[in-house]
Amino acid sequence: MGRGKIKKKKIDDARQVKFSSARANLLKKAHELSVLCDAEVVVVIFSRTRHLYEFASSSVNQVLARYNKCLVEYSEASKLQPEAQVEKSFFAL
Repeated sequence: MGRGKIKKKKIDDARQVKFSSARANLLKKAHELSVLCDAEVVVVIFSRTRHLYEFASSSVNQVLARYNKCLVEYSEASKLQPEAQVEKSFFAL
């Protein structure tokens, strides 16, 4: 006995297929980065259909709060210090 035939159907939305594939690959790479480099990683994706997809190696809120804190400190430091000092103090966080 042979296998039954599979009906072929047209892919309705090639962009959606590409988005799903790219999203899966991006989230997989984000997970690999967090594990291999022991890094805190957050990825937030909004599709064109307004669906939310996210990955976080730890709490999303904690990582985003840390990110916002760094932005504030960076903007304050850039007003007061030369460019070289800004980079040094920013990456020391």
